[in-house]
Amino acid sequence: MRHLFRALLISLPLMFLAGCATYGAGVNGAIVDAQQGKYEESAAKIEKALSPTGNDRLLYNLELGMVRYLEGKYAESNQLLESAERIAEDLETRRVGDELAVLMTNPRLGPYPGAEFERVLINYYKSLNYLALAEQSTTRNERLDNLEAARVEARRIIIKLNDINSRKGNYQQKKDKDERTFSKIMKVFNLLLGNFVDTDDWQYRDDALAHYMAGVSFEMNGEYDDARISYQKAAEAYEGGYAKQYFLDSSITDQAWFDVVRMMRRAGGYDNEWRALAEKKLSEKQRAELDDWGADKAQLIVLEDKGIAPQRKEMNLEMSVNPHIRSLSLSPYFIGTDSDELAWFYVLYADKSLYGLVTAYLNVSRATFKPIFFTKTVPLGPLWSQAESIGLISAIGNSLRVTVPYYSRPQHEGPSQLQVGNEKLPLLEASSPGMIAVQEQLVNAGEDIRAALARAAFKALTAQTATNALTGNSGNGSSGDGGQALLSFAGKLLMQLTDAAETRNWLLLPNEIRLRRVALEPGEHQLELVSDKTTGGQQVHREQVNLQTGDIHLWRVRTFDGVKPQGK
Repeated sequence: MRHLFRALLISLPLMFLAGCATYGAGVNGAIVDAQQGKYEESAAKIEKALSPTGNDRLLYNLELGMVRYLEGKYAESNQLLESAERIAEDLETRRVGDELAVLMTNPRLGPYPGAEFERVLINYYKSLNYLALAEQSTTRNERLDNLEAARVEARRIIIKLNDINSRKGNYQQKKDKDERTFSKIMKVFNLLLGNFVDTDDWQYRDDALAHYMAGVSFEMNGEYDDARISYQKAAEAYEGGYAKQYFLDSSITDQAWFDVVRMMRRAGGYDNEWRALAEKKLSEKQRAELDDWGADKAQLIVLEDKGIAPQRKEMNLEMSVNPHIRSLSLSPYFIGTDSDELAWFYVLYADKSLYGLVTAYLNVSRATFKPIFFTKTVPLGPLWSQAESIGLISAIGNSLRVTVPYYSRPQHEGPSQLQVGNEKLPLLEASSPGMIAVQEQLVNAGEDIRAALARAAFKALTAQTATNALTGNSGNGSSGDGGQALLSFAGKLLMQLTDAAETRNWLLLPNEIRLRRVALEPGEHQLELVSDKTTGGQQVHREQVNLQTGDIHLWRVRTFDGVKPQGK
């Protein structure tokens, strides 16, 4: 037993590192290099940190694909993103065969399938890559081929969003549901029970910017009616709730409706309809500007990817047992816990109903006092006897470590302004991948805590059973020797140190996406984009463009805090 215990002690540091290192910590160096424009160094670090065939194979292709996009290697970026899409589709459809291994250790030992919005953004960036390749094309056929490929990606976006709509309902369906009398009554009782967060409000149910850029792709291909449909889906999504949900600029809704009317005029056959829609949706100034967007003009679309996606972090919680009220109790560790962790725990997990506050109060002893507002009580009730009979209560012992993922509070990016000639125009907040990621985590918080509790309890029970088997103890509560106690402690500690929350996400995505669209006279134009940084100061991006009649030119810009501008 002495040799076994020594082996356990030797393995503790390795198990601790395996359990506690977050995904972000492993790729931070690559992200910093990408922010500084050191793309080859960034790519090399990604290739070293992630495996193209392992559990992080999706992220390998996503992160590397974004590096190549930033570098301007659009064809190589699309090869990687195409691989990412195939991997995501495979992981979404097939059943994971190693569920027990994942449950026994931590979710990061399983393959990362990608969040739903990340899978939509794969096609979004593939489309942008093809549009960039079309602008770089040296022959007409090459340009048409790339525009057609961008059109295909637009169709894939539509298919994915239609699937999301069918499963979760679009914003109009959500509004109709909320207005039903029964739903209103349920909300009242949810509030009385302390359920202040309605996760259905934060569901990723549509993507207005993805619809909008699909419209751009169709317009570039001369498919004006398809462009109208996509612009209208974007406008309806922004107006129906997308802009409000993700704290976007309300003017982006006006831009989308403007493009709907513009496409109706361009396609023809909507003479009465476009006038009525313009009167209903457009301001007087917008209606006056419609004639400035004729076929004799050129268009400039500025897309600014701003900031960096937030990193998912890991929160450590303590699970303990209170036999007096037959319940489990969860609370954060107050040493080394930042305010964002406490805020996340309070909003999503802490007892806030009258019953929950009373049971939390009863569950606190004077010797181990913790604020009741940072306690989650899980009453077992009639299940207590069953938990005792299988040895779960004794396996938990004094306490267990439980881990769940969380995000720090979202950071809002500073304003950006485009200057063309003497005209200065603000960029509009069109999407926020960072806010989408945080809200997706809010939606999954209930499932996260249930899985974490089950994982911790299962592992503790397994460790207890293994100890009993090694020592010949029947597990009936009889006392054993000191060796058994040490072995039990070491086994339980090993199990807890390997526990970890799912902290993986696509980190090279932007925090926010800004957009500005203007009609210009054909010819040369000097463009300047001034972007305020959250850390103070500004980044200035410049580009010279020569536009032809009928051109739709995309200027892609990536703004990072504290580094030199990298515009495309």
